[in-house]
Amino acid sequence: MNVLKVIIKQRHWLIACAALCILCLHIGDIRKLAGFVEKDQQHRTQLIQFLVQDNVSRTLEVLGTTLSSSSSQIDVNNLKGAIHTSSSSFYESDFPTVAHRFGISDESSLFANAIKHRRTLWALDYDQANSQLHLVAGNIQPPNYFETHFDLMPYFPRINSGSNTILMIETEHQEFFMPSGESANITFANQSNRSSNSNSSNSSTQLDAEPTFHFTETHLGNLPFFRLNSDDNRYFHLITVPLPQLNAKLLVFDNMTTSVIEIIRSQKNLIEVILLLGLFYVLMQAFSRYQDRTAQALESDTLTGLKNRLYLEGASSRIAQSQQQEHPRCVGVIAIDLDHFKMINDRYGHHTGDCVLVRVSEILLESVRRHDECYRIGGDEFIVIIKTEKQSDIVKLADRIRAKISSDHQLHSQVSGGVSASLGLVDLSTGQSIEEAIICADELLYQAKNRGRNLVESSI
Repeated sequence: MNVLKVIIKQRHWLIACAALCILCLHIGDIRKLAGFVEKDQQHRTQLIQFLVQDNVSRTLEVLGTTLSSSSSQIDVNNLKGAIHTSSSSFYESDFPTVAHRFGISDESSLFANAIKHRRTLWALDYDQANSQLHLVAGNIQPPNYFETHFDLMPYFPRINSGSNTILMIETEHQEFFMPSGESANITFANQSNRSSNSNSSNSSTQLDAEPTFHFTETHLGNLPFFRLNSDDNRYFHLITVPLPQLNAKLLVFDNMTTSVIEIIRSQKNLIEVILLLGLFYVLMQAFSRYQDRTAQALESDTLTGLKNRLYLEGASSRIAQSQQQEHPRCVGVIAIDLDHFKMINDRYGHHTGDCVLVRVSEILLESVRRHDECYRIGGDEFIVIIKTEKQSDIVKLADRIRAKISSDHQLHSQVSGGVSASLGLVDLSTGQSIEEAIICADELLYQAKNRGRNLVESSI
């Protein structure tokens, strides 16, 4: 029971310490998990960028070697993905036109090497008629220029919104295409560097084309992720792979749902623990208030609200403790008894008698200071324990209480002629116990009654 009392009393510190420990542990775990996911993102980004760029470079190199060596004799049916090839005469006046087609300058070293060493030039070309993106290869073999168009489908799998990893090509004009060459409607929301992008520059038929993707950026701590079409069940990490040969970028949406769900689960667990701690604190607070109300009810007089005889039993220890903690003071015990109170009950009834007791209690509380104690220990018997700097202050306070009771207008309105009280005053600084002091104060009180009532009899 004592342990429970200590826990209830120190509940604020206990809950604060428990919450701090749990926060440190959970936040540490979440940060560790987030750090692992961040490293995994970086590793996957580097790996995918390397694999994609290497694969694209090798594919273009193989195709370029094939085209540059036999452009005039290409068998379209035997070349993977080739749709058609064309040839035309090539003059110096055609330099700007051809260079512009591949997004380079006719004065650049790349264009010069393409002419001198028959290097293949690459570009992406959108076929408006068929709504398809083609890979275009240009070979300059003076006096001829050869151009071959390739379908991207053989080089990429067909991907839709249900795929685990989503790929798409972004051209230099910020137009989006599926790797197969199909146009796509793409929007990005809540993203600083892409406030909202789509293929708005394309035709109306293209705007209605499938598939359509809407990516919403979200953050878990410092980690950015994308949700597809507001789907809370899948989270993607965006990896951008530059394709300088094509003046484009490959966007790889890498599915990292498992890692994100694990982070979210850890965050939810932290919130649940904090809520449980909050609930535990509320229960402890309610129990503490119940204890306080119960203790107050047991230690207080039900009529007047003053402390009762049960609480008076612990007065000695409280006084001793306060004398140790503070500068020693004079302690006085005042015993108060109302004069002719039985006559008031008999003449005016018990209800009026109760009202008189309540009013006298209010006068006592108004007369003393916060650290003084007032008790009702019997029918019309009261005890006041006061602490002052000087003994004379105890006598002055006792006489002031007597005068207030006898002159109180409210008591005069309740009882004809008002109410008076006799008081006995004892100095507790002599070393006697509180019980002995009360007995002495009672004896002095009866001396005051015998001397004519409405008097203060003091041992000081």
